[in-house]
Amino acid sequence: MTDAQRQAEPTPAPGRNIPDWPADRPLRAWQKQALGELAAHPGDSFLASATPAAGKTTFGLRVAWEMLASGRVSRVVVVAPTTHICRQWAADAARYGIDLEPNRPNSDGPETPDFHGVTVTYQTVAAGPGLHADAARRPTLVIADEPHHMGDQASWGVSARRAFDRASFRLLLSGTPFRSDNDAIPWVVYDDEGISRADFTYGYPEALVDRVCRPITFLPYDGEMEWESDGRVWTADFDLVLPAAETARRLRTALAADGEWMGEVLRDADARLSEVRAAGHENAGGLVVASDQEHARAIAGRLGSITGEQPEIVMSDEPGASARIAAFAVSDQRWLVSVLMVSEGVDIPRLRVGVYATAARTELFFRQVVGRFIRTTPSPRRQMSYLLLPADGRLKQLAFEIEKERRHAIELGPELEGELEELDHEPPERGEPGQAFTALSSSAAELDDAILAQTTMQLFATDDLDQSPAPMKTLSSSPAKKPELKTLAPREDSAYAIRERLREERKELVADVSRKTGESYQQINARINRELGVASVSKAARADLERGNALLERDLRS
Repeated sequence: MTDAQRQAEPTPAPGRNIPDWPADRPLRAWQKQALGELAAHPGDSFLASATPAAGKTTFGLRVAWEMLASGRVSRVVVVAPTTHICRQWAADAARYGIDLEPNRPNSDGPETPDFHGVTVTYQTVAAGPGLHADAARRPTLVIADEPHHMGDQASWGVSARRAFDRASFRLLLSGTPFRSDNDAIPWVVYDDEGISRADFTYGYPEALVDRVCRPITFLPYDGEMEWESDGRVWTADFDLVLPAAETARRLRTALAADGEWMGEVLRDADARLSEVRAAGHENAGGLVVASDQEHARAIAGRLGSITGEQPEIVMSDEPGASARIAAFAVSDQRWLVSVLMVSEGVDIPRLRVGVYATAARTELFFRQVVGRFIRTTPSPRRQMSYLLLPADGRLKQLAFEIEKERRHAIELGPELEGELEELDHEPPERGEPGQAFTALSSSAAELDDAILAQTTMQLFATDDLDQSPAPMKTLSSSPAKKPELKTLAPREDSAYAIRERLREERKELVADVSRKTGESYQQINARINRELGVASVSKAARADLERGNALLERDLRS
């Protein structure tokens, strides 16, 4: 295939119910090239590996748009790690006229005809593979977002195969090639070393050269920690080599929400955020990734006392978490504290400063967190992000290995060297010499820290997540005032958003009718469904819901 062919952007005639691709959303060069290679691909599965923040979602939706428009498929299924990411996919798809229903329960059956498909979690598929296999008998495109999650549990990969082996096409989207040490991921080809072999790869160095991603600087913090273990009092900084168990305890001691290390890091992080805002990014935000819920609340309390503003807190299992993330993304609030929820796939481009305050030291989790800070925002000049973290040996080693990616980026685009050097020297001074906790040491023995402090990093996924909770003390302090969020109005024009609103309106109308007539909710719903000719509210299409609400309003007027 020639370069011209690879760069050509296919433009099939839009099919039924599929509008033209928006003219104001042109594809990036790598997305066009990947489309060309996918079109020439002989198989029915395609693994595209592109660095986080490069635009994998847009690429996946372009593939869906083309296949729907050409009639190659009649439905799309996006499988993602979390319910929040499912909703994010559905919201993004709506911008291109593709209506996907997010998080539809298996008990509700297949999506209604007014949708082009669904977005579901890997866990949902594993709980009902037969349902999804039956639905996939229609020509179906399956998009697997971060497919390494199919290896999280042995049953998930088996269920995914049962559900989608007969799908028309499977597009796998990953942040980077990953390895599977135990269970092979469905539809992935591996090399002799067990590393996944992608059909298309777009790395962080190329994204940095193309100005697709933002560079990030790593700021490791050292300090002397003291803890008790097995009747012995230990005192050590991060340079001292310790047994594995004590290494973990030293890290958890540093991360204690009421400890000196955490206080110093949070103060410096907030000062760094103020500098970034003063430099022109007025609504820049910060993210603290905590170890567990108790830890997150304690950190939020301490951060609030430092800044005078109570940060937003997001837990993955709390109702409304997705809505709070969406609100934070478009607000001017300074800080978000989270556990897991914002570690993978969440799009908050205004994040510029981070604090890595979790005991997780695996490559997967670490790089997922870093990926939250490399998404770009419109700016006339390149922006740098900053991640403050413990000077733990494992974390420094992860960063040191990734530093090679920056060197490769400079080899690809030599003009980057001067530009990145200028960014490297932008950070303000880190306080007075001799402080108990400093970002860097100037001694020769700490040369690796000096290198890491100026590191531009790549996020890519592996499959070795080990999130070990650390016991933390709860901080008792008076809560700081939480600022009023300035947010943009949520999108109301997507099919799933309209459907959700209609269902909420129906609940209110049923309650009003029940108060008027004395009927039970079940009796009212059954009567309306009979008039509509639908089995249940969950199986009602948008038009049915609108008619049902009109019938309920009629009952209230009569």
